[in-house]
Amino acid sequence: MSARPFDAIVVGAGPAGSAAAAVLAGRGRRVLMLEKSRFPRHKVCGEFLSASARESLDRLGVGGTVERIAESIRRGSIHLARERPVAFTLSEPGLGISRFRLDEILASRARGLGAEVRFGMRVTAIGGTPETGFRVRFANAEGEEEEAGRAVIGAWGRWDGLDRALERGFSARRRRYLGWSRDFAPEQALSGEVRLYAFPGGYCGLSRVEGGAVNLAGVIEERRRRRLDPSWEAVVAHARAHNPDLDRDLSALSEGPLGFLGTGPVYFTAKPPAESGVLMAGDAAGVIDPFSGEGQSAALASGILAADVLERGLTGEVELSQTPGLYAAAWARKFGESFHWSAALRRLMLHPTTGALAARLAGRSVVRLAISRLSSRA
Repeated sequence: MSARPFDAIVVGAGPAGSAAAAVLAGRGRRVLMLEKSRFPRHKVCGEFLSASARESLDRLGVGGTVERIAESIRRGSIHLARERPVAFTLSEPGLGISRFRLDEILASRARGLGAEVRFGMRVTAIGGTPETGFRVRFANAEGEEEEAGRAVIGAWGRWDGLDRALERGFSARRRRYLGWSRDFAPEQALSGEVRLYAFPGGYCGLSRVEGGAVNLAGVIEERRRRRLDPSWEAVVAHARAHNPDLDRDLSALSEGPLGFLGTGPVYFTAKPPAESGVLMAGDAAGVIDPFSGEGQSAALASGILAADVLERGLTGEVELSQTPGLYAAAWARKFGESFHWSAALRRLMLHPTTGALAARLAGRSVVRLAISRLSSRA
């Protein structure tokens, strides 16, 4: 255990956690970032950054690095089952980059600015308050350790044992989803484009990342998943059987070396942005639908927001005990409407009858409106 408390302990080194750690370390704060995985690592993700991420990437000092290697994505299409595709053009290009590369860039930036980063550390308990300070317990193969911090930022992702330990109630009566992704060899036909497909119980998307490799990522309701054979191949076969456009597009691709990655559970909902005095960032504060294309952009922005609010407490501008409430209010103002539009688009995509009818009557205008509203947020 360190001789004196850290100013902030950040749990999770994904986009939200690394963004928070980088901002605080860049201001001279003593920061510890704990991550259960070892980087670089592959992760289930749509691997798409909306244009709104550029402001955050530039703030973190990695915008140029990401732009140089990422795929520029300017247009897209949504494919409801057996309906005409709904094409759209992005007002500003998005970026296709794998989590393997992006997370390593961001974590390295936080470390370069002075944050202490420890990989392979699973946090098992968080105790304390903003008034008394926090104690964070974590473990690896060699045993358990504990560190003290004046504040804690939770950026551990969509679901973790810590959610249960903190008695977070967001999962009660919520529909559960499971997610998957897999890679394909580079394909020129998908250059600069993202394609989204709906099927009974879920949806998925295709887009390119750095080097032209193709990423397929999707989600499916858990109860639908139980009706299928226990393999991700069965899930994709189900999706292809109900969406001819997806079947056609996947037929043109060659499998990549990584194969399938899976994750769960996923709850598409906003969660309390502050819990037991911990500031939650990224998916720990709420999982926005991958269909929106705003998940990673929102994660970066929320990590920066958490750091900015916490810095006010560390400087004495406000009491540290006030930072959870201030952050929760700021988070709701910044991200609340994105979750509203994301949920509306999900309802259109996941209900075959309603979705098909909406597509015939007003689907194209509804989808374009939802996309424009989402892309103007976060």
